[in-house]
Amino acid sequence: MEKEKISGKLPSECTTIIVGEEQSVDGARYLCRSSDFDALMAINVEVHRDTDDGQEEFVAQDSKFRCKLPKKALGYTGLPDYTYPGEWGSAGYNTAGVGMSSTETIFSSEKALEADPYVEDGLAENCTYNIVLPYVHTAREGVERLGALIEKYGSAEGFGIGFIDAKETWYLENAGGHRWLACRMPKDKYFVTGNQSRYRKYDPEDKENFLASADLIEFAEKNGLYNPADGDFDFHEAYSRDEKLDTTYNYPRVWGLQRMFSPAIKNDVAKNTFPVFAEAERKISLADLRKAFRFHYDNTDHDPYLHSNGKEPYRP
Repeated sequence: MEKEKISGKLPSECTTIIVGEEQSVDGARYLCRSSDFDALMAINVEVHRDTDDGQEEFVAQDSKFRCKLPKKALGYTGLPDYTYPGEWGSAGYNTAGVGMSSTETIFSSEKALEADPYVEDGLAENCTYNIVLPYVHTAREGVERLGALIEKYGSAEGFGIGFIDAKETWYLENAGGHRWLACRMPKDKYFVTGNQSRYRKYDPEDKENFLASADLIEFAEKNGLYNPADGDFDFHEAYSRDEKLDTTYNYPRVWGLQRMFSPAIKNDVAKNTFPVFAEAERKISLADLRKAFRFHYDNTDHDPYLHSNGKEPYRP
């Protein structure tokens, strides 16, 4: 990130929490994301019906992105900003019972972007939701469609996107312009992320729990992002970044939420050694998740409300 972007106004971003069914009080699976959008830009609830004669091309209103679409589309709900009907769908369900949340902004490393740059007019948050959810019947299909679109059109930015259906929850993180990795969320764990790629392990032979671009490891090795002599492939080490901004903007959210759910985990807030998937000390309720999304380093030196500090660097 350029120096002036770090020292200037920080971007408005999101936090994601995913809970497996064996970790929740009621046996439900949860896919949750805070959407920290401008509060002055009203969000509309949008309802689309099933159709056999849908639009055949998606035309973004606020970028040059375009893509062909199947005429047959499932009905779905969306939560767009009022100024952009039909895009920036954000979150909701389709009539096949698939839910989707788009997107958690994440960042690839400079070295990864040198090898595979973002595509200026590629996929971004304005389009990912509306060109995927109406055309998939399972969470896995959602990952596969989004992954194919990333490979075909390229990504304009870094993002993580979740899918949920009656059987599975999946979360996809992209890497650079054309690569991605998705994991099926474990039943007995929870996952938290705050604007940073969190994935590490990837087993290309385990198709039940992993989906990815076909050349994910080979591309990293070819471009000096991964050396097999150093050990097993680590997705975060190969494609993502860790820099000073993360120690106040991103790490503290993961540290704080894991500390809330799993106080026995002894993490260093300044180091990215957090487990990707963690086990909660007690089962998580909907009320616990509401509390988690209100978390602001309560009663600590970094509590911006307690200290009336509008310039507190730790992001709530």
